[in-house]
Amino acid sequence: MSLVYLFIAVLKKQLRIMRSYGFNTVVQLFTLVLFFAFLYFGSRWVATPQRLGETLEALILGYWIWVGLILSLSQFTWNITTYAQQGLLEQLFMTPWRLHRVLAVEAAASFVTDTVLNLLMLLAFMAISGHWLALEPLTTLTLYILTLLPGFGLGYMLAGLAMRYKNIQSVFTIVQFLIVPLQMLPVDRYPGLNVFPFALGVRMLLQHAQEGTRLWEFPPHLWAILLAQAVLYPMLGLMVYHQLETAARERGLLGHY
Repeated sequence: MSLVYLFIAVLKKQLRIMRSYGFNTVVQLFTLVLFFAFLYFGSRWVATPQRLGETLEALILGYWIWVGLILSLSQFTWNITTYAQQGLLEQLFMTPWRLHRVLAVEAAASFVTDTVLNLLMLLAFMAISGHWLALEPLTTLTLYILTLLPGFGLGYMLAGLAMRYKNIQSVFTIVQFLIVPLQMLPVDRYPGLNVFPFALGVRMLLQHAQEGTRLWEFPPHLWAILLAQAVLYPMLGLMVYHQLETAARERGLLGHY
């Protein structure tokens, strides 16, 4: 029950921050939508209408998932960096909550708000392209959540790096662009590539959009792989985070920025 109270408190904090800095939130969303517009209208110049029609679903859904992953990853690193700058890391370690739990609850609260915003951006992407995807809400949201969960594992790793090395903006930039090829891996032709996250979820979303495949119509082994990715990657990220957190505490880095 205490986790519920913590989640509610963090969610209220997130909403107040979004309201207090509403201009920044609007500009951030506008920039992401504008970038999609550049991608879409740029692709119209280099592709024939028939070929563009075949790949438009992939462009919309791939960019939508990428935005969701970037928002999730940035939450971890931004929180650690902000706490370090404000001198709050040591105070958080003295609370009854472990820092990794606080980060997890904050990520969950941010995931709720980011999902709402990301759904609005998906509508904007479809409006810009004039191509409205026939998406069933339960299937879409389930695949969206399971596809993004491995990103929390990467988020924990980045949070640990931020705690240990303070400024990891260059690493975050690399990861930000590394997500794109991971989403495009040909997992349908080479099943062994399913050891990497994101691509399978994007493929299943694309199949749902193009063929109307519903939640219960996907093969069970695909769900098993997707669920394994959603569980194992956050566990791996948490293990790496604990190692980096221990290294930062042993070196007395929590009170210094």
